[in-house]
Formats: sequence, C-alpha cells, structure tokens
Amino acid sequence: MTDITELESRLSAALDRIGQGLDRIESAGPRTAQDEGLGAELDAQQQANAELEHRLKALREEQDTRLAAFEAQIEAQNAQMADLDGQLQALRRSNAELREVAGELREAMEAELADPELIDRAMAAELDALRAERDAEVAELGAVLSELKPLVEERE
Repeated sequence: MTDITELESRLSAALDRIGQGLDRIESAGPRTAQDEGLGAELDAQQQANAELEHRLKALREEQDTRLAAFEAQIEAQNAQMADLDGQLQALRRSNAELREVAGELREAMEAELADPELIDRAMAAELDALRAERDAEVAELGAVLSELKPLVEERE
C-alpha cells in the first residue's frame, strides 16, 4: 500500500511540474510576428548557407581537377626534359668521340700514314654524332610542339 501512495505522490508531483511548465509557456504568449520573421530569416540564412556550401564543394572539385591536370602536365614536361637531356648528353659524347677520332686522323694524315681502320672509325663517329644531333633536335622539337599544342587548341 505504501508503494501505491508513493507512486501516487510522485505522479502528482510530475503533473504539477507539467502544469507549471504549461503555465509558463502560456504566460509567454503566442508567437509574435517578430518571432515568425526571425524564423523566416533563419530559414533563409540556412538555405543560403547550404547553397554556399554546395558552391564551395563544386569549386574545390574544380580546383582538384585543375591541380591534377597541372601535375600531369608537369610530369609530362619533366619526362620530355629528361629525354632531351639524355639526347644532349649522347650528342656531347658523340662530338667528343668525333673530335678525338678527327685528331687521330689528322695526325695520321700528317705522318702520311693511310689507316683504313682509323678512317672507318672517323666515319662511324661522324655518323653517330649526326644521329645524336638529329635525336636531340627531334626531342627539342617535341618539347616545343608540346608547349605550342595547347595554344593552338585554345585558338580553335
């Protein structure tokens, strides 16, 4: 029996608290036009915020896409420069060998010694130098064309 009375008193205390809360809400009065205006303004600000977040997301995606394209372009240019550098190194080696063989051939000619092997080496060195020069020019033209291609495509 004491449990029932205890539960009854707890229940009545809870109902009193609910009643007091309702009284406070009623005494605050109905929502005013100012409250409704502020609510509408809050909704408008939330909508604008959502739109700005959407635009920011789109701009970030566009920026990431452009950054990836620039990085790919830089990698391609670095590869072209490495190829061009390799071709220029080969050209320098061929020219050094050509100078060496030409010097030996000149000395043989001054001594009036005809050395067919030396002449063959000189011709081979000259051909290698010409090939290396051609390869370097092709690599250089490739680098120039890769820079001009976007400009031409942009004009079209």
